[in-house]
Amino acid sequence: MARSVYAYSTRYTYISADVLCCALFLCGCGNNLGNAASKPVFVSDCAGAAAATDLVILEWSGGTSKIYPGDEFPGLDFASFDTADGGTLADASEAFKDAVRREVVHILCDLPSLSVAVQNEKERLDDDATTIYVVHAPSQAGGGQIGEGEFDPCNLQHDNSALIFGDELRDFPGSYTFDDWVLIFANVAAHEIGHTLGFNHVPRSEPSDSEHVLYVELMLAGHTVDEMIRPQRFLSDETNCPDDTARSRRNDPAVFTCGLTE
Repeated sequence: MARSVYAYSTRYTYISADVLCCALFLCGCGNNLGNAASKPVFVSDCAGAAAATDLVILEWSGGTSKIYPGDEFPGLDFASFDTADGGTLADASEAFKDAVRREVVHILCDLPSLSVAVQNEKERLDDDATTIYVVHAPSQAGGGQIGEGEFDPCNLQHDNSALIFGDELRDFPGSYTFDDWVLIFANVAAHEIGHTLGFNHVPRSEPSDSEHVLYVELMLAGHTVDEMIRPQRFLSDETNCPDDTARSRRNDPAVFTCGLTE
Protein backbone atom coordinates (compact mmCIF):
# COMPACT_ATOMS: atom_id res chain seq x y z
CA MET A 1 0.00 0.00 0.00
CA ALA A 2 1.47 3.33 -1.00
CA ARG A 3 2.05 5.90 1.67
CA SER A 4 1.12 9.54 1.24
CA VAL A 5 2.38 12.61 3.03
CA TYR A 6 0.46 15.68 4.10
CA ALA A 7 2.59 18.76 4.56
CA TYR A 8 1.17 21.27 7.01
CA SER A 9 2.48 24.73 6.25
CA THR A 10 2.12 28.05 8.00
CA ARG A 11 3.25 31.50 6.97
CA TYR A 12 2.59 34.57 9.02
CA THR A 13 1.60 38.00 7.81
CA TYR A 14 1.00 41.32 9.50
CA ILE A 15 -2.35 42.16 7.89
CA SER A 16 -4.03 42.46 11.29
CA ALA A 17 -2.85 40.22 14.09
CA ASP A 18 -0.20 37.57 13.50
CA VAL A 19 -1.94 35.44 10.89
CA LEU A 20 -0.88 32.12 9.48
CA CYS A 21 -1.27 30.80 5.97
CA CYS A 22 -1.39 27.12 5.23
CA ALA A 23 -0.05 25.30 2.18
CA LEU A 24 -0.73 21.63 1.59
CA PHE A 25 0.66 19.16 -0.86
CA LEU A 26 0.08 15.44 -1.34
CA CYS A 27 2.68 13.01 -2.63
CA GLY A 28 3.63 9.34 -2.51
CA CYS A 29 6.19 8.17 0.03
CA GLY A 30 7.39 4.60 0.49
CA ASN A 31 5.50 1.34 0.65
CA ASN A 32 6.66 -0.61 3.69
CA LEU A 33 4.02 -2.13 5.95
CA GLY A 34 4.47 -2.80 9.64
CA ASN A 35 4.40 -6.38 10.89
CA ALA A 36 1.00 -6.42 12.59
CA ALA A 37 1.33 -10.07 13.56
CA SER A 38 4.13 -9.30 16.03
CA LYS A 39 2.64 -6.12 17.43
CA PRO A 40 2.97 -6.18 21.24
CA VAL A 41 0.40 -4.95 23.71
CA PHE A 42 1.02 -1.53 25.22
CA VAL A 43 -0.85 -0.05 28.15
CA SER A 44 -3.06 2.77 26.95
CA ASP A 45 -2.68 6.31 28.26
CA CYS A 46 -6.43 6.80 27.78
CA ALA A 47 -8.62 6.33 30.83
CA GLY A 48 -10.83 3.25 30.70
CA ALA A 49 -8.80 1.49 28.01
CA ALA A 50 -6.49 -1.36 28.96
CA ALA A 51 -4.54 -1.84 25.73
CA ALA A 52 -3.39 0.74 23.20
CA THR A 53 -4.22 0.32 19.52
CA ASP A 54 -1.34 2.60 18.56
CA LEU A 55 2.05 3.40 20.06
CA VAL A 56 3.29 6.93 19.30
CA ILE A 57 6.89 7.98 19.92
CA LEU A 58 7.87 11.63 20.22
CA GLU A 59 11.50 11.55 19.09
CA TRP A 60 13.36 14.70 20.12
CA SER A 61 16.90 13.57 19.30
CA GLY A 62 16.61 13.65 15.53
CA GLY A 63 16.98 10.78 13.12
CA THR A 64 15.86 9.57 9.71
CA SER A 65 12.17 9.47 8.84
CA LYS A 66 10.38 7.44 6.20
CA ILE A 67 9.30 10.72 4.61
CA TYR A 68 12.92 11.74 3.90
CA PRO A 69 14.81 8.43 4.08
CA GLY A 70 18.01 9.97 2.77
CA ASP A 71 18.25 12.75 5.37
CA GLU A 72 19.56 12.59 8.91
CA PHE A 73 17.84 15.38 10.86
CA PRO A 74 19.34 17.02 13.96
CA GLY A 75 17.46 16.93 17.23
CA LEU A 76 15.61 19.96 18.55
CA ASP A 77 17.81 22.78 19.87
CA PHE A 78 15.87 23.69 23.01
CA ALA A 79 18.23 26.56 23.80
CA SER A 80 17.12 28.44 20.69
CA PHE A 81 13.53 28.77 21.94
CA ASP A 82 13.26 31.81 24.19
CA THR A 83 10.61 31.97 26.89
CA ALA A 84 8.84 35.10 28.09
CA ASP A 85 10.61 34.99 31.47
CA GLY A 86 14.01 35.50 29.87
CA GLY A 87 15.03 31.85 29.81
CA THR A 88 14.92 29.15 27.15
CA LEU A 89 13.31 25.75 26.82
CA ALA A 90 16.73 24.25 27.58
CA ASP A 91 16.28 25.37 31.19
CA ALA A 92 13.68 22.65 31.67
CA SER A 93 13.88 20.48 28.56
CA GLU A 94 12.83 17.24 30.27
CA ALA A 95 9.83 18.91 31.89
CA PHE A 96 8.97 20.44 28.53
CA LYS A 97 9.06 17.11 26.71
CA ASP A 98 6.86 15.50 29.34
CA ALA A 99 4.38 18.41 29.27
CA VAL A 100 4.10 18.12 25.48
CA ARG A 101 3.58 14.36 25.77
CA ARG A 102 0.81 14.82 28.34
CA GLU A 103 -0.97 17.44 26.21
CA VAL A 104 -0.79 15.17 23.14
CA VAL A 105 -2.33 12.38 25.24
CA HIS A 106 -5.05 14.78 26.38
CA ILE A 107 -5.90 15.65 22.78
CA LEU A 108 -5.82 12.12 21.38
CA CYS A 109 -7.71 10.51 24.24
CA ASP A 110 -10.70 12.77 23.59
CA LEU A 111 -11.43 10.51 20.62
CA PRO A 112 -13.74 7.76 21.92
CA SER A 113 -12.69 5.28 19.23
CA LEU A 114 -8.97 5.69 19.83
CA SER A 115 -6.68 4.21 22.43
CA VAL A 116 -3.03 5.25 22.33
CA ALA A 117 0.21 5.08 24.27
CA VAL A 118 2.46 8.11 23.81
CA GLN A 119 6.10 7.91 24.83
CA ASN A 120 9.13 10.12 24.58
CA GLU A 121 12.40 8.99 23.01
CA LYS A 122 14.42 6.06 24.34
CA GLU A 123 11.42 4.56 26.17
CA ARG A 124 10.31 2.59 23.14
CA LEU A 125 10.50 -1.02 22.10
CA ASP A 126 11.78 -1.61 18.59
CA ASP A 127 8.47 -2.68 17.13
CA ASP A 128 5.57 -1.12 15.26
CA ALA A 129 5.25 2.50 16.31
CA THR A 130 4.36 5.83 14.79
CA THR A 131 7.38 8.08 15.25
CA ILE A 132 7.08 11.87 15.35
CA TYR A 133 10.52 13.39 14.76
CA VAL A 134 10.76 16.82 16.41
CA VAL A 135 13.80 18.20 14.62
CA HIS A 136 15.74 21.42 14.51
CA ALA A 137 15.64 22.00 10.77
CA PRO A 138 13.63 24.03 8.29
CA SER A 139 11.04 22.35 6.10
CA GLN A 140 12.65 20.20 3.43
CA ALA A 141 9.68 20.53 1.09
CA GLY A 142 9.61 24.32 1.00
CA GLY A 143 6.64 26.55 1.62
CA GLY A 144 7.31 26.98 5.32
CA GLN A 145 5.77 23.71 6.49
CA ILE A 146 5.75 23.39 10.26
CA GLY A 147 5.07 19.67 9.98
CA GLU A 148 4.59 16.75 7.62
CA GLY A 149 2.86 13.48 8.37
CA GLU A 150 2.12 10.29 6.46
CA PHE A 151 -1.58 10.01 5.64
CA ASP A 152 -2.94 6.57 6.49
CA PRO A 153 -6.69 6.28 5.73
CA CYS A 154 -8.39 3.79 8.09
CA ASN A 155 -5.22 3.65 10.21
CA LEU A 156 -4.16 0.39 8.55
CA GLN A 157 -0.45 0.86 9.26
CA HIS A 158 1.02 1.33 12.70
CA ASP A 159 4.57 2.30 11.81
CA ASN A 160 3.97 5.70 10.22
CA SER A 161 6.19 8.73 10.65
CA ALA A 162 5.87 12.49 10.80
CA LEU A 163 8.14 15.49 11.19
CA ILE A 164 7.85 18.74 13.14
CA PHE A 165 10.26 21.42 11.93
CA GLY A 166 11.47 23.33 14.96
CA ASP A 167 13.23 25.98 12.90
CA GLU A 168 9.88 26.98 11.39
CA LEU A 169 8.17 27.14 14.80
CA ARG A 170 10.98 29.19 16.28
CA ASP A 171 10.31 31.90 13.69
CA PHE A 172 6.75 32.50 14.89
CA PRO A 173 6.40 36.19 15.70
CA GLY A 174 5.82 37.07 19.33
CA SER A 175 6.98 36.21 22.82
CA TYR A 176 5.82 32.87 24.27
CA THR A 177 5.79 31.37 27.73
CA PHE A 178 6.82 27.82 28.56
CA ASP A 179 3.14 26.82 28.52
CA ASP A 180 2.59 28.55 25.16
CA TRP A 181 5.42 26.52 23.64
CA VAL A 182 3.94 23.33 25.12
CA LEU A 183 0.64 24.00 23.35
CA ILE A 184 2.32 24.97 20.06
CA PHE A 185 4.38 21.79 19.89
CA ALA A 186 1.58 19.55 21.18
CA ASN A 187 -1.00 20.95 18.77
CA VAL A 188 1.30 20.46 15.78
CA ALA A 189 2.29 16.97 16.95
CA ALA A 190 -1.32 15.91 17.48
CA HIS A 191 -2.28 17.34 14.06
CA GLU A 192 0.41 15.27 12.33
CA ILE A 193 -0.46 12.19 14.39
CA GLY A 194 -4.04 12.74 13.25
CA HIS A 195 -2.94 12.28 9.63
CA THR A 196 -1.18 9.01 10.52
CA LEU A 197 -4.42 7.83 12.13
CA GLY A 198 -6.45 8.62 9.00
CA PHE A 199 -7.71 12.14 9.63
CA ASN A 200 -8.05 14.65 6.80
CA HIS A 201 -7.76 18.40 6.87
CA VAL A 202 -11.16 20.02 7.37
CA PRO A 203 -12.51 23.38 6.20
CA ARG A 204 -13.09 26.32 8.48
CA SER A 205 -16.86 26.42 8.10
CA GLU A 206 -17.89 28.47 11.14
CA PRO A 207 -17.40 32.24 11.39
CA SER A 208 -14.63 33.20 13.78
CA ASP A 209 -16.95 34.99 16.19
CA SER A 210 -18.98 31.82 16.78
CA GLU A 211 -16.14 29.31 16.69
CA HIS A 212 -15.39 27.41 19.86
CA VAL A 213 -14.80 29.52 22.96
CA LEU A 214 -12.01 27.34 24.33
CA TYR A 215 -11.13 24.73 21.70
CA VAL A 216 -10.46 24.94 17.98
CA GLU A 217 -10.71 22.01 15.63
CA LEU A 218 -7.32 20.33 15.45
CA MET A 219 -7.46 19.25 11.80
CA LEU A 220 -8.06 22.67 10.28
CA ALA A 221 -5.59 23.21 7.44
CA GLY A 222 -4.49 26.54 8.93
CA HIS A 223 -4.54 28.19 12.34
CA THR A 224 -3.89 31.68 13.61
CA VAL A 225 -1.06 32.21 16.08
CA ASP A 226 -3.69 32.84 18.77
CA GLU A 227 -5.21 29.42 18.07
CA MET A 228 -1.81 27.75 18.17
CA ILE A 229 -1.35 28.77 21.80
CA ARG A 230 -4.79 27.52 22.86
CA PRO A 231 -5.91 23.95 23.50
CA GLN A 232 -7.11 22.23 20.35
CA ARG A 233 -9.24 19.11 20.00
CA PHE A 234 -10.74 16.73 17.47
CA LEU A 235 -14.28 18.08 17.61
CA SER A 236 -15.96 15.97 14.93
CA ASP A 237 -15.61 12.75 13.00
CA GLU A 238 -13.02 13.60 10.36
CA THR A 239 -11.55 10.26 9.33
CA ASN A 240 -11.11 9.22 5.73
CA CYS A 241 -11.91 5.53 6.22
CA PRO A 242 -14.38 4.26 3.58
CA ASP A 243 -16.75 2.89 6.21
CA ASP A 244 -16.89 6.27 7.94
CA THR A 245 -20.30 7.89 7.39
CA ALA A 246 -18.67 11.32 7.49
CA ARG A 247 -16.36 10.51 4.59
CA SER A 248 -18.55 11.98 1.87
CA ARG A 249 -18.59 15.39 3.51
CA ARG A 250 -14.98 15.34 4.69
CA ASN A 251 -13.11 13.96 1.67
CA ASP A 252 -13.71 17.00 -0.51
CA PRO A 253 -10.85 18.24 -2.73
CA ALA A 254 -11.87 21.81 -1.86
CA VAL A 255 -10.68 21.11 1.68
CA PHE A 256 -7.08 21.00 0.50
CA THR A 257 -6.66 24.65 -0.35
CA CYS A 258 -4.39 27.33 1.02
CA GLY A 259 -5.73 30.47 2.56
CA LEU A 260 -5.30 33.04 5.27
CA THR A 261 -7.19 32.41 8.46
CA GLU A 262 -8.84 35.44 9.93
